[in-house]
Amino acid sequence: MISIIVICHNYGRFLKKCVKSILLNEKKYIKEILIIDDSSKDDTKEIALDLKKKTQLIKYFRKNFNSLSKSTNFGIKKSKSKWVTKIDADDYISKSFLKVFYDELSKKKLDFIYGNIIMNDKLRKKKRIINQGNLKSKIFKYPMGSGTIFNKSVWSSVGGFDEKLYYQDDYDFWLRINKKKFNIGYVNKALYCYQKHSENMSNSLFKKNLTKMYVFFKNII
Repeated sequence: MISIIVICHNYGRFLKKCVKSILLNEKKYIKEILIIDDSSKDDTKEIALDLKKKTQLIKYFRKNFNSLSKSTNFGIKKSKSKWVTKIDADDYISKSFLKVFYDELSKKKLDFIYGNIIMNDKLRKKKRIINQGNLKSKIFKYPMGSGTIFNKSVWSSVGGFDEKLYYQDDYDFWLRINKKKFNIGYVNKALYCYQKHSENMSNSLFKKNLTKMYVFFKNII
């Protein structure tokens, strides 16, 4: 069973769709859904508590980290399963995501698994598949941090998500995992949908790219 960490910062209007997409997966794969509300000023709390009334699988935490990496680490620390996945509240998953990934993890005795991503560009009103392919061959351009399941021991072994990073904490996490001798698997399917919209594009692209370069060189030197 899998602990699902949902990070939400002012994404209340997306949260219901995200959680509903999780609950469309077979319940035998869901240990719990932990909604981490980080400093939201919208109706995230009300929506999360309303969702919580409908299923005992949901746990709600209100924090004031103002940090994606701190929220993620907090959620993982609170999780009860050894298997963890993180879903941003403005994204959603296929109804077969948990089954396909978990069955592959179990069959091949993997520590970490990732797959392709559906990029839903709401600004340009188009969708495309990001084929993540071989982790090492795509390590600079991608991967995105979304659409993964990993053993909590992997997270603890690399020291969790770097809380000093405001951007690209997922990318840094992947690079540090890639340096270790973990058994990593890949599913050649796109079962996670990343939504590109005005708000998650509002942060400076220059700062994100600069941080990405810093993270890359930090991990190879």
